[in-house]
Amino acid sequence: MAATLAFAGKNPVTGTKVLDPAKVPGVLAVMATAGLYDDSGKWLYRTGLPAKSGVGGGIIAVSPGKFGIAVISPPLDDAGNSVRAQKAIADISNALGGNHTEPSRRTSRCEGSIS
Repeated sequence: MAATLAFAGKNPVTGTKVLDPAKVPGVLAVMATAGLYDDSGKWLYRTGLPAKSGVGGGIIAVSPGKFGIAVISPPLDDAGNSVRAQKAIADISNALGGNHTEPSRRTSRCEGSIS
């Protein structure tokens, strides 16, 4: 599911469109703002990745246009999110340049001017 969301609703393995591409931004917005319960904001600030956790210790995260990742590994922290899955996803994302909000990933020149 994470990879399908990363590729605008199209399963990257089968090529099958399983979700209307117009709905993907809304799904990612909800994941970004509420997917990791009370820690959603901290997670998004740290990683830049929309994510959704489950009570079984699983987390999926999406780097739009790049990759989707899923990790399952209990135990959970106080907010109800897998401690090890958060660490694994953050480390893998950092290695792959998944955080599109990170200053080093953005262009350093201004494309236009503000009046």
